[in-house]
Amino acid sequence: MAKVWAHPTTGIYYCRIGIPEAIRSAFGGKREWKVSLKTRDISEARYRFRAEAMRCEEAFKAAREQLQGRPQVLPSDAPKLADRWSQRVLSEWEADQQTLTAFLAQVGDEVLPLDAVAVHDSSNFQEREAVALPLVKEELQRHSLPLPETADPSYRALIDEFFRSWCRLCSFAQRRQEGDWRSAPELPAAAVPLARDAAGAKAEAPRLSEVLEGWVTKKLSMDKTADKTVSECRAVVRRFIELNGDLPVSQISRARCMDFCSALLKMPAKGDGIRSLTLPQAIAKAEAEGLPTLSHASVKKQLRFLSGVLGYACKALEVIPEEPVLASGLINDLVRVSRRQVRRTGEEKAYTRQDLRAMFSGPLFHGQWSPPRSDFGRALYWVPLLLAYTGARLGEVAQLLVAEVRRCPDTGVWFLDLRPGDDKSVKTGSSVRRVPLHDDLLALGFLDYVQGLPAGGRLFPKLQPHKTNGYGYAVGKAWAKYLREVAGVHSSASPAHGLRHTFKTLCREVGIETAVSDWITGHAATNVGAGYGGNPLSRMAEELRRFPSIAKDAGLLP
Repeated sequence: MAKVWAHPTTGIYYCRIGIPEAIRSAFGGKREWKVSLKTRDISEARYRFRAEAMRCEEAFKAAREQLQGRPQVLPSDAPKLADRWSQRVLSEWEADQQTLTAFLAQVGDEVLPLDAVAVHDSSNFQEREAVALPLVKEELQRHSLPLPETADPSYRALIDEFFRSWCRLCSFAQRRQEGDWRSAPELPAAAVPLARDAAGAKAEAPRLSEVLEGWVTKKLSMDKTADKTVSECRAVVRRFIELNGDLPVSQISRARCMDFCSALLKMPAKGDGIRSLTLPQAIAKAEAEGLPTLSHASVKKQLRFLSGVLGYACKALEVIPEEPVLASGLINDLVRVSRRQVRRTGEEKAYTRQDLRAMFSGPLFHGQWSPPRSDFGRALYWVPLLLAYTGARLGEVAQLLVAEVRRCPDTGVWFLDLRPGDDKSVKTGSSVRRVPLHDDLLALGFLDYVQGLPAGGRLFPKLQPHKTNGYGYAVGKAWAKYLREVAGVHSSASPAHGLRHTFKTLCREVGIETAVSDWITGHAATNVGAGYGGNPLSRMAEELRRFPSIAKDAGLLP
Protein backbone atom coordinates (compact mmCIF):
# COMPACT_ATOMS: atom_id res chain seq x y z
CA MET A 1 0.00 0.00 0.00
CA ALA A 2 1.35 3.38 -1.02
CA LYS A 3 -1.15 6.16 -1.50
CA VAL A 4 -2.39 9.65 -0.72
CA TRP A 5 -5.15 9.25 1.87
CA ALA A 6 -7.65 11.90 3.00
CA HIS A 7 -8.70 11.91 6.64
CA PRO A 8 -12.49 11.40 6.66
CA THR A 9 -13.04 14.05 9.35
CA THR A 10 -10.48 16.78 8.74
CA GLY A 11 -9.97 16.32 4.98
CA ILE A 12 -6.20 16.63 5.47
CA TYR A 13 -4.19 14.35 3.23
CA TYR A 14 -1.69 11.80 4.53
CA CYS A 15 1.08 9.70 3.05
CA ARG A 16 0.40 6.04 3.90
CA ILE A 17 2.93 3.36 2.96
CA GLY A 18 2.98 -0.16 4.35
CA ILE A 19 6.20 -1.13 6.13
CA PRO A 20 7.52 -4.52 4.93
CA GLU A 21 7.28 -7.13 7.67
CA ALA A 22 11.00 -7.95 7.48
CA ILE A 23 12.04 -4.47 8.64
CA ARG A 24 9.20 -3.56 11.05
CA SER A 25 11.42 -4.18 14.05
CA ALA A 26 13.53 -1.16 13.01
CA PHE A 27 10.36 0.96 13.27
CA GLY A 28 9.24 -0.27 16.68
CA GLY A 29 6.88 -2.83 15.18
CA LYS A 30 4.78 -0.31 13.27
CA ARG A 31 2.93 -1.69 10.25
CA GLU A 32 2.53 1.59 8.39
CA TRP A 33 4.50 4.75 7.53
CA LYS A 34 1.85 7.44 8.04
CA VAL A 35 2.72 11.14 7.82
CA SER A 36 0.45 14.18 7.50
CA LEU A 37 0.98 16.13 4.25
CA LYS A 38 -0.53 19.21 5.95
CA THR A 39 -2.80 20.21 3.09
CA ARG A 40 -6.38 19.74 1.86
CA ASP A 41 -5.39 20.48 -1.77
CA ILE A 42 -5.06 17.21 -3.70
CA SER A 43 -2.59 18.59 -6.27
CA GLU A 44 -0.36 19.96 -3.52
CA ALA A 45 -0.76 16.67 -1.61
CA ARG A 46 0.47 14.68 -4.60
CA TYR A 47 3.57 16.87 -4.84
CA ARG A 48 4.33 16.47 -1.13
CA PHE A 49 3.58 12.75 -1.32
CA ARG A 50 6.40 12.20 -3.82
CA ALA A 51 8.92 13.87 -1.50
CA GLU A 52 7.64 11.95 1.54
CA ALA A 53 7.65 8.66 -0.37
CA MET A 54 11.28 9.26 -1.31
CA ARG A 55 12.15 9.89 2.33
CA CYS A 56 10.26 6.72 3.27
CA GLU A 57 12.21 4.63 0.75
CA GLU A 58 15.48 6.01 2.12
CA ALA A 59 14.38 5.03 5.63
CA PHE A 60 13.45 1.53 4.43
CA LYS A 61 16.82 1.10 2.71
CA ALA A 62 18.68 2.32 5.79
CA ALA A 63 16.67 -0.05 7.97
CA ARG A 64 17.54 -3.04 5.79
CA GLU A 65 21.23 -2.14 5.92
CA GLN A 66 21.01 -1.66 9.68
CA LEU A 67 19.30 -5.01 10.28
CA GLN A 68 21.91 -6.76 8.13
CA GLY A 69 24.69 -5.08 10.08
CA ARG A 70 25.92 -3.12 7.07
CA PRO A 71 26.29 0.65 6.79
CA GLN A 72 24.90 2.45 3.75
CA VAL A 73 26.73 4.18 0.88
CA LEU A 74 24.78 6.94 -0.91
CA PRO A 75 25.66 8.72 -4.18
CA SER A 76 26.33 11.86 -2.14
CA ASP A 77 29.16 9.97 -0.35
CA ALA A 78 31.13 9.57 -3.60
CA PRO A 79 32.79 13.05 -3.68
CA LYS A 80 33.49 12.84 0.07
CA LEU A 81 35.27 9.50 -0.25
CA ALA A 82 37.13 10.61 -3.38
CA ASP A 83 38.36 13.77 -1.65
CA ARG A 84 39.42 11.73 1.41
CA TRP A 85 41.40 9.40 -0.87
CA SER A 86 43.01 12.38 -2.66
CA GLN A 87 43.91 13.92 0.69
CA ARG A 88 45.62 10.71 1.80
CA VAL A 89 47.57 10.42 -1.48
CA LEU A 90 48.79 14.01 -1.15
CA SER A 91 50.00 13.22 2.38
CA GLU A 92 51.92 10.23 1.03
CA TRP A 93 53.59 12.48 -1.55
CA GLU A 94 54.71 14.80 1.22
CA ALA A 95 56.28 11.88 3.10
CA ASP A 96 57.82 10.15 0.09
CA GLN A 97 58.26 11.90 -3.25
CA GLN A 98 58.81 8.55 -4.98
CA THR A 99 55.09 7.78 -4.60
CA LEU A 100 54.48 10.36 -7.33
CA THR A 101 55.67 7.87 -9.94
CA ALA A 102 52.48 5.82 -9.58
CA PHE A 103 50.68 8.70 -11.34
CA LEU A 104 53.27 9.36 -14.05
CA ALA A 105 54.41 7.64 -17.26
CA GLN A 106 57.79 7.77 -19.01
CA VAL A 107 57.29 8.32 -22.75
CA GLY A 108 60.65 8.64 -24.48
CA ASP A 109 62.45 11.51 -22.81
CA GLU A 110 59.24 12.97 -21.40
CA VAL A 111 57.44 12.34 -18.11
CA LEU A 112 53.68 12.67 -18.69
CA PRO A 113 50.57 12.37 -16.48
CA LEU A 114 49.49 8.73 -16.48
CA ASP A 115 45.89 9.54 -17.47
CA ALA A 116 47.12 11.08 -20.74
CA VAL A 117 48.80 7.78 -21.65
CA ALA A 118 46.76 4.97 -20.05
CA VAL A 119 43.20 6.10 -20.84
CA HIS A 120 42.16 6.07 -24.48
CA ASP A 121 38.53 7.19 -24.09
CA SER A 122 37.49 8.84 -20.82
CA SER A 123 33.85 8.77 -21.95
CA ASN A 124 33.98 4.95 -21.88
CA PHE A 125 32.64 3.74 -18.53
CA GLN A 126 34.56 0.45 -18.68
CA GLU A 127 37.89 2.31 -19.02
CA ARG A 128 37.02 4.60 -16.12
CA GLU A 129 35.94 1.58 -14.08
CA ALA A 130 39.20 -0.27 -14.74
CA VAL A 131 41.16 2.64 -13.29
CA ALA A 132 38.87 3.66 -10.43
CA LEU A 133 37.50 0.39 -9.04
CA PRO A 134 40.69 -0.68 -7.18
CA LEU A 135 40.92 2.80 -5.63
CA VAL A 136 37.23 2.71 -4.63
CA LYS A 137 37.59 -0.72 -2.99
CA GLU A 138 40.65 0.40 -1.05
CA GLU A 139 38.97 3.55 0.28
CA LEU A 140 35.71 1.79 1.18
CA GLN A 141 37.69 -0.79 3.13
CA ARG A 142 39.40 1.94 5.10
CA HIS A 143 35.97 3.24 6.14
CA SER A 144 34.47 -0.23 6.72
CA LEU A 145 31.91 0.39 3.99
CA PRO A 146 30.56 -2.20 1.52
CA LEU A 147 31.01 -1.90 -2.24
CA PRO A 148 27.55 -1.13 -3.71
CA GLU A 149 26.02 -3.41 -6.32
CA THR A 150 26.88 -2.40 -9.90
CA ALA A 151 23.21 -1.49 -10.56
CA ASP A 152 23.15 0.86 -7.56
CA PRO A 153 23.48 4.58 -8.51
CA SER A 154 26.13 4.85 -5.77
CA TYR A 155 28.42 2.49 -7.72
CA ARG A 156 28.53 4.65 -10.82
CA ALA A 157 28.89 7.81 -8.71
CA LEU A 158 31.92 6.30 -6.95
CA ILE A 159 33.56 5.27 -10.23
CA ASP A 160 33.02 8.70 -11.80
CA GLU A 161 34.25 10.66 -8.77
CA PHE A 162 37.34 8.52 -8.15
CA PHE A 163 38.26 8.57 -11.85
CA ARG A 164 37.93 12.36 -11.88
CA SER A 165 40.10 12.61 -8.75
CA TRP A 166 42.69 10.23 -10.22
CA CYS A 167 43.00 12.32 -13.39
CA ARG A 168 43.38 15.46 -11.31
CA LEU A 169 46.13 13.89 -9.19
CA CYS A 170 47.97 12.72 -12.32
CA SER A 171 48.11 16.35 -13.45
CA PHE A 172 49.32 17.56 -10.04
CA ALA A 173 51.91 14.75 -9.90
CA GLN A 174 53.47 16.09 -13.10
CA ARG A 175 53.57 19.60 -11.64
CA ARG A 176 55.33 18.37 -8.52
CA GLN A 177 57.74 16.29 -10.55
CA GLU A 178 58.65 19.55 -12.28
CA GLY A 179 59.19 21.31 -8.94
CA ASP A 180 55.83 22.97 -8.30
CA TRP A 181 54.97 22.05 -4.71
CA ARG A 182 52.83 25.12 -4.04
CA SER A 183 49.72 24.23 -6.02
CA ALA A 184 47.31 21.66 -4.63
CA PRO A 185 43.76 20.61 -5.51
CA GLU A 186 40.88 21.92 -3.43
CA LEU A 187 39.16 19.09 -1.56
CA PRO A 188 36.04 20.68 -0.02
CA ALA A 189 34.12 17.42 0.44
CA ALA A 190 36.83 15.73 2.52
CA ALA A 191 35.56 17.32 5.73
CA VAL A 192 31.85 16.66 5.07
CA PRO A 193 30.38 13.79 7.15
CA LEU A 194 29.45 10.60 5.31
CA ALA A 195 25.76 9.69 5.13
CA ARG A 196 26.11 7.00 7.80
CA ASP A 197 27.71 9.53 10.21
CA ALA A 198 25.25 12.31 9.42
CA ALA A 199 22.31 9.91 9.87
CA GLY A 200 23.37 9.23 13.43
CA ALA A 201 23.51 12.90 14.34
CA LYS A 202 20.45 14.55 15.83
CA ALA A 203 18.78 16.90 13.36
CA GLU A 204 18.52 20.21 15.16
CA ALA A 205 17.60 22.23 12.07
CA PRO A 206 14.24 22.03 10.24
CA ARG A 207 13.97 19.89 7.14
CA LEU A 208 14.23 21.42 3.70
CA SER A 209 10.51 20.95 3.00
CA GLU A 210 9.67 22.84 6.19
CA VAL A 211 12.00 25.70 5.31
CA LEU A 212 10.44 25.81 1.84
CA GLU A 213 6.97 26.34 3.32
CA GLY A 214 8.30 29.22 5.44
CA TRP A 215 9.93 30.77 2.37
CA VAL A 216 6.69 30.39 0.38
CA THR A 217 4.66 32.09 3.10
CA LYS A 218 7.10 35.00 3.22
CA LYS A 219 7.26 35.27 -0.58
CA LEU A 220 3.50 35.37 -1.04
CA SER A 221 3.04 37.83 1.81
CA MET A 222 5.38 40.26 0.05
CA ASP A 223 4.17 39.57 -3.51
CA LYS A 224 0.66 38.24 -4.07
CA THR A 225 1.44 37.56 -7.75
CA ALA A 226 4.43 35.26 -7.09
CA ASP A 227 2.50 32.01 -7.72
CA LYS A 228 4.60 31.09 -10.76
CA THR A 229 7.86 31.75 -8.90
CA VAL A 230 6.64 29.64 -5.99
CA SER A 231 5.64 26.80 -8.33
CA GLU A 232 9.05 26.78 -10.05
CA CYS A 233 10.84 26.84 -6.69
CA ARG A 234 8.77 23.92 -5.39
CA ALA A 235 9.76 21.91 -8.46
CA VAL A 236 13.47 22.56 -7.86
CA VAL A 237 13.27 21.64 -4.16
CA ARG A 238 11.32 18.51 -5.08
CA ARG A 239 14.16 17.43 -7.38
CA PHE A 240 16.73 18.05 -4.65
CA ILE A 241 14.67 15.92 -2.23
CA GLU A 242 14.34 13.17 -4.84
CA LEU A 243 18.14 13.01 -5.02
CA ASN A 244 19.06 13.47 -1.35
CA GLY A 245 15.94 12.94 0.73
CA ASP A 246 14.22 15.59 2.84
CA LEU A 247 17.33 16.51 4.84
CA PRO A 248 17.61 18.91 7.75
CA VAL A 249 19.06 22.05 6.18
CA SER A 250 22.09 21.78 8.47
CA GLN A 251 23.10 18.66 6.49
CA ILE A 252 22.92 20.39 3.10
CA SER A 253 26.59 21.06 2.42
CA ARG A 254 28.45 22.65 -0.46
CA ALA A 255 29.29 19.16 -1.69
CA ARG A 256 25.62 18.16 -1.80
CA CYS A 257 24.85 21.30 -3.79
CA MET A 258 27.65 20.39 -6.21
CA ASP A 259 26.17 16.90 -6.57
CA PHE A 260 22.78 18.44 -7.27
CA CYS A 261 24.25 20.76 -9.89
CA SER A 262 25.95 17.81 -11.60
CA ALA A 263 22.66 15.90 -11.60
CA LEU A 264 20.72 18.84 -13.08
CA LEU A 265 23.25 19.11 -15.91
CA LYS A 266 22.39 15.50 -16.82
CA MET A 267 18.63 16.08 -16.65
CA PRO A 268 16.76 16.01 -19.98
CA ALA A 269 15.51 19.37 -21.23
CA LYS A 270 12.52 17.72 -22.90
CA GLY A 271 11.04 14.32 -23.59
CA ASP A 272 7.79 12.37 -23.29
CA GLY A 273 6.78 11.66 -19.70
CA ILE A 274 9.72 13.52 -18.13
CA ARG A 275 7.58 15.45 -15.67
CA SER A 276 6.24 12.28 -14.07
CA LEU A 277 9.74 10.89 -13.40
CA THR A 278 11.97 11.45 -10.39
CA LEU A 279 15.30 13.16 -11.01
CA PRO A 280 17.34 9.90 -11.03
CA GLN A 281 14.77 8.29 -13.37
CA ALA A 282 14.83 11.31 -15.72
CA ILE A 283 18.64 11.24 -15.85
CA ALA A 284 18.61 7.51 -16.64
CA LYS A 285 16.09 8.13 -19.44
CA ALA A 286 18.22 10.94 -20.89
CA GLU A 287 21.34 8.73 -20.92
CA ALA A 288 19.50 5.74 -22.41
CA GLU A 289 17.75 7.72 -25.16
CA GLY A 290 20.40 10.37 -25.83
CA LEU A 291 18.02 13.23 -24.98
CA PRO A 292 19.25 16.86 -24.92
CA THR A 293 20.04 17.99 -21.39
CA LEU A 294 19.49 21.25 -19.53
CA SER A 295 21.68 24.18 -20.49
CA HIS A 296 24.04 25.77 -17.99
CA ALA A 297 21.77 28.84 -17.96
CA SER A 298 18.74 26.71 -17.03
CA VAL A 299 20.66 24.95 -14.25
CA LYS A 300 21.83 28.34 -12.95
CA LYS A 301 18.20 29.49 -12.76
CA GLN A 302 17.19 26.38 -10.82
CA LEU A 303 20.09 26.71 -8.38
CA ARG A 304 19.05 30.31 -7.70
CA PHE A 305 15.69 29.01 -6.46
CA LEU A 306 17.39 26.54 -4.10
CA SER A 307 19.74 29.33 -3.03
CA GLY A 308 16.76 31.52 -2.15
CA VAL A 309 15.25 28.88 0.13
CA LEU A 310 18.56 28.10 1.83
CA GLY A 311 19.28 31.83 2.11
CA TYR A 312 16.01 32.13 4.02
CA ALA A 313 17.21 29.36 6.38
CA CYS A 314 20.50 31.20 6.88
CA LYS A 315 19.40 34.83 7.19
CA ALA A 316 15.82 34.70 8.41
CA LEU A 317 15.79 31.50 10.48
CA GLU A 318 19.51 31.55 11.41
CA VAL A 319 19.64 27.74 11.51
CA ILE A 320 22.67 27.35 9.20
CA PRO A 321 25.91 29.37 9.26
CA GLU A 322 26.16 29.88 5.48
CA GLU A 323 24.09 29.56 2.32
CA PRO A 324 25.85 26.58 0.67
CA VAL A 325 24.85 27.21 -2.97
CA LEU A 326 26.45 30.66 -3.12
CA ALA A 327 29.31 29.57 -0.87
CA SER A 328 30.17 26.76 -3.29
CA GLY A 329 30.68 29.24 -6.15
CA LEU A 330 28.47 27.13 -8.43
CA ILE A 331 26.36 30.00 -9.73
CA ASN A 332 29.38 32.08 -10.70
CA ASP A 333 30.88 29.05 -12.46
CA LEU A 334 27.67 28.48 -14.40
CA VAL A 335 27.49 32.15 -15.38
CA ARG A 336 31.01 31.97 -16.82
CA VAL A 337 30.31 28.76 -18.73
CA SER A 338 26.95 29.94 -20.10
CA ARG A 339 28.59 33.12 -21.41
CA ARG A 340 31.02 31.01 -23.44
CA GLN A 341 28.31 28.80 -24.88
CA VAL A 342 26.84 29.49 -28.31
CA ARG A 343 23.42 31.03 -27.89
CA ARG A 344 20.56 31.47 -30.28
CA THR A 345 20.88 34.69 -32.24
CA GLY A 346 18.20 37.38 -32.35
CA GLU A 347 17.22 36.14 -35.82
CA GLU A 348 16.62 32.63 -34.46
CA LYS A 349 14.33 34.00 -31.75
CA ALA A 350 12.22 36.00 -34.22
CA TYR A 351 9.94 34.98 -37.09
CA THR A 352 10.79 35.74 -40.71
CA ARG A 353 8.46 37.67 -43.03
CA GLN A 354 7.64 34.33 -44.65
CA ASP A 355 6.69 32.85 -41.26
CA LEU A 356 4.40 35.83 -40.54
CA ARG A 357 2.74 35.50 -43.94
CA ALA A 358 2.11 31.79 -43.33
CA MET A 359 0.68 32.20 -39.85
CA PHE A 360 -1.65 35.15 -40.55
CA SER A 361 -2.85 33.95 -43.97
CA GLY A 362 -3.93 30.62 -42.50
CA PRO A 363 -7.51 29.40 -42.03
CA LEU A 364 -7.79 30.73 -38.46
CA PHE A 365 -7.71 34.33 -39.71
CA HIS A 366 -10.26 33.69 -42.46
CA GLY A 367 -12.85 32.15 -40.15
CA GLN A 368 -12.26 28.65 -41.56
CA TRP A 369 -10.76 26.95 -38.48
CA SER A 370 -11.27 26.82 -34.72
CA PRO A 371 -9.83 24.57 -32.00
CA PRO A 372 -11.65 21.21 -32.05
CA ARG A 373 -12.06 20.86 -28.27
CA SER A 374 -11.66 24.36 -26.78
CA ASP A 375 -13.62 27.57 -27.00
CA PHE A 376 -11.49 30.67 -26.55
CA GLY A 377 -14.04 33.02 -28.12
CA ARG A 378 -12.18 35.51 -30.32
CA ALA A 379 -8.99 35.35 -28.25
CA LEU A 380 -7.13 33.01 -30.60
CA TYR A 381 -7.76 35.49 -33.43
CA TRP A 382 -6.97 38.78 -31.69
CA VAL A 383 -4.23 37.82 -29.23
CA PRO A 384 -1.60 36.87 -31.90
CA LEU A 385 -2.41 40.02 -33.91
CA LEU A 386 -2.03 42.19 -30.82
CA LEU A 387 1.28 40.50 -29.98
CA ALA A 388 2.58 41.03 -33.51
CA TYR A 389 1.64 44.73 -33.64
CA THR A 390 2.54 45.74 -30.05
CA GLY A 391 5.44 43.48 -29.04
CA ALA A 392 3.60 42.86 -25.76
CA ARG A 393 3.94 39.67 -23.72
CA LEU A 394 1.28 36.98 -24.02
CA GLY A 395 0.29 37.29 -20.36
CA GLU A 396 -0.05 41.08 -20.62
CA VAL A 397 -2.52 40.89 -23.51
CA ALA A 398 -4.51 37.86 -22.34
CA GLN A 399 -5.34 39.46 -18.97
CA LEU A 400 -6.60 42.81 -20.33
CA LEU A 401 -9.91 44.36 -19.29
CA VAL A 402 -12.27 45.96 -21.78
CA ALA A 403 -11.82 49.27 -19.95
CA GLU A 404 -8.09 49.15 -20.67
CA VAL A 405 -8.64 49.73 -24.39
CA ARG A 406 -8.74 53.53 -24.31
CA ARG A 407 -8.57 56.64 -26.44
CA CYS A 408 -6.36 59.57 -25.50
CA PRO A 409 -8.60 62.67 -25.25
CA ASP A 410 -5.77 65.00 -26.33
CA THR A 411 -4.46 63.13 -29.41
CA GLY A 412 -7.29 60.76 -30.28
CA VAL A 413 -4.84 57.82 -30.26
CA TRP A 414 -6.29 54.44 -29.27
CA PHE A 415 -4.05 52.50 -26.89
CA LEU A 416 -3.79 49.57 -24.46
CA ASP A 417 -3.30 50.57 -20.84
CA LEU A 418 -1.10 47.82 -19.38
CA ARG A 419 -0.96 47.82 -15.59
CA PRO A 420 -1.42 45.46 -12.60
CA GLY A 421 -4.53 45.08 -10.45
CA ASP A 422 -7.86 43.23 -10.77
CA ASP A 423 -6.16 39.82 -10.80
CA LYS A 424 -3.53 41.11 -13.26
CA SER A 425 0.24 41.34 -12.92
CA VAL A 426 3.21 42.75 -14.83
CA LYS A 427 6.76 41.44 -15.02
CA THR A 428 8.66 44.60 -14.02
CA GLY A 429 8.09 48.24 -13.19
CA SER A 430 8.86 49.27 -16.78
CA SER A 431 6.10 46.91 -17.98
CA VAL A 432 3.46 49.39 -16.77
CA ARG A 433 2.86 51.41 -19.92
CA ARG A 434 0.55 52.69 -22.64
CA VAL A 435 0.83 50.95 -26.02
CA PRO A 436 -0.64 52.62 -29.13
CA LEU A 437 -2.75 50.51 -31.48
CA HIS A 438 -1.56 50.21 -35.07
CA ASP A 439 -3.99 51.37 -37.78
CA ASP A 440 -4.15 47.81 -39.15
CA LEU A 441 -5.76 46.58 -35.92
CA LEU A 442 -8.44 49.26 -36.22
CA ALA A 443 -9.01 48.42 -39.90
CA LEU A 444 -9.42 44.74 -39.01
CA GLY A 445 -12.28 45.66 -36.65
CA PHE A 446 -10.64 45.45 -33.23
CA LEU A 447 -12.67 48.38 -31.87
CA ASP A 448 -15.91 46.79 -33.10
CA TYR A 449 -14.94 43.67 -31.17
CA VAL A 450 -14.21 45.69 -28.03
CA GLN A 451 -17.43 47.69 -28.19
CA GLY A 452 -19.45 44.48 -28.44
CA LEU A 453 -18.26 43.36 -24.99
CA PRO A 454 -19.64 44.33 -21.54
CA ALA A 455 -17.78 47.47 -20.45
CA GLY A 456 -16.94 46.08 -17.02
CA GLY A 457 -15.61 42.72 -18.17
CA ARG A 458 -12.47 41.18 -19.60
CA LEU A 459 -11.27 41.69 -23.14
CA PHE A 460 -11.17 37.92 -23.67
CA PRO A 461 -13.88 36.64 -21.32
CA LYS A 462 -13.55 32.95 -22.22
CA LEU A 463 -9.92 32.73 -21.09
CA GLN A 464 -9.60 31.12 -17.66
CA PRO A 465 -6.59 31.83 -15.42
CA HIS A 466 -4.04 29.07 -14.90
CA LYS A 467 -2.91 28.59 -11.30
CA THR A 468 0.64 29.79 -11.97
CA ASN A 469 0.81 30.87 -15.62
CA GLY A 470 -2.03 33.39 -15.82
CA TYR A 471 -4.70 33.95 -18.47
CA GLY A 472 -2.44 33.28 -21.45
CA TYR A 473 -1.48 29.68 -20.68
CA ALA A 474 -4.22 27.74 -22.51
CA VAL A 475 -4.53 30.07 -25.50
CA GLY A 476 -0.73 30.06 -25.82
CA LYS A 477 -0.67 26.25 -26.05
CA ALA A 478 -3.48 26.33 -28.63
CA TRP A 479 -1.58 28.93 -30.70
CA ALA A 480 1.57 26.80 -30.65
CA LYS A 481 -0.41 23.77 -31.82
CA TYR A 482 -2.07 25.80 -34.59
CA LEU A 483 1.29 27.03 -35.89
CA ARG A 484 2.74 23.54 -35.90
CA GLU A 485 -0.18 21.45 -37.16
CA VAL A 486 -2.34 23.82 -39.21
CA ALA A 487 -0.28 26.78 -40.45
CA GLY A 488 2.84 24.68 -41.00
CA VAL A 489 5.15 27.21 -39.35
CA HIS A 490 8.23 25.37 -38.06
CA SER A 491 10.49 28.00 -36.55
CA SER A 492 13.06 28.07 -33.74
CA ALA A 493 11.18 31.12 -32.40
CA SER A 494 9.00 30.65 -29.34
CA PRO A 495 5.33 30.46 -30.52
CA ALA A 496 4.10 33.54 -28.63
CA HIS A 497 7.22 35.26 -27.32
CA GLY A 498 8.76 35.03 -30.78
CA LEU A 499 6.31 37.73 -31.88
CA ARG A 500 7.85 40.07 -29.30
CA HIS A 501 11.30 39.45 -30.79
CA THR A 502 9.82 39.89 -34.27
CA PHE A 503 8.30 43.26 -33.33
CA LYS A 504 11.71 44.55 -32.22
CA THR A 505 13.34 43.20 -35.40
CA LEU A 506 10.80 44.90 -37.68
CA CYS A 507 11.15 48.17 -35.75
CA ARG A 508 14.87 48.12 -36.47
CA GLU A 509 14.27 47.26 -40.14
CA VAL A 510 12.14 50.37 -40.73
CA GLY A 511 14.28 52.66 -38.57
CA ILE A 512 12.02 53.17 -35.56
CA GLU A 513 14.18 54.66 -32.82
CA THR A 514 15.28 52.11 -30.23
CA ALA A 515 14.14 54.26 -27.31
CA VAL A 516 10.62 54.44 -28.79
CA SER A 517 10.40 50.69 -29.43
CA ASP A 518 11.56 50.16 -25.85
CA TRP A 519 8.75 52.42 -24.61
CA ILE A 520 6.24 50.34 -26.57
CA THR A 521 7.56 46.94 -25.43
CA GLY A 522 8.23 48.02 -21.83
CA HIS A 523 11.96 47.35 -21.81
CA ALA A 524 13.81 49.13 -19.04
CA ALA A 525 15.70 52.37 -19.69
CA THR A 526 19.34 51.83 -20.62
CA ASN A 527 20.60 54.66 -18.39
CA VAL A 528 19.45 56.93 -15.56
CA GLY A 529 18.66 59.86 -17.82
CA ALA A 530 16.45 57.75 -20.08
CA GLY A 531 14.30 56.92 -17.08
CA TYR A 532 13.43 60.59 -16.46
CA GLY A 533 10.21 62.07 -17.84
CA GLY A 534 7.31 60.31 -19.59
CA ASN A 535 6.93 58.39 -22.84
CA PRO A 536 4.75 60.50 -25.18
CA LEU A 537 1.90 58.46 -26.65
CA SER A 538 1.76 60.71 -29.72
CA ARG A 539 5.42 60.06 -30.52
CA MET A 540 4.95 56.30 -30.20
CA ALA A 541 1.88 56.38 -32.45
CA GLU A 542 3.72 58.46 -35.04
CA GLU A 543 6.68 56.06 -35.13
CA LEU A 544 4.37 53.03 -35.22
CA ARG A 545 2.90 54.23 -38.55
CA ARG A 546 6.22 53.21 -40.10
CA PHE A 547 5.80 49.64 -38.84
CA PRO A 548 5.26 47.12 -41.72
CA SER A 549 1.69 46.03 -42.50
CA ILE A 550 1.71 42.37 -41.55
CA ALA A 551 -2.02 42.12 -42.30
CA LYS A 552 -1.67 43.42 -45.87
CA ASP A 553 1.27 41.12 -46.54
CA ALA A 554 -0.83 38.15 -45.34
CA GLY A 555 -3.87 39.20 -47.41
CA LEU A 556 -6.07 40.17 -44.45
CA LEU A 557 -6.31 43.78 -45.69
CA PRO A 558 -6.32 45.10 -49.26
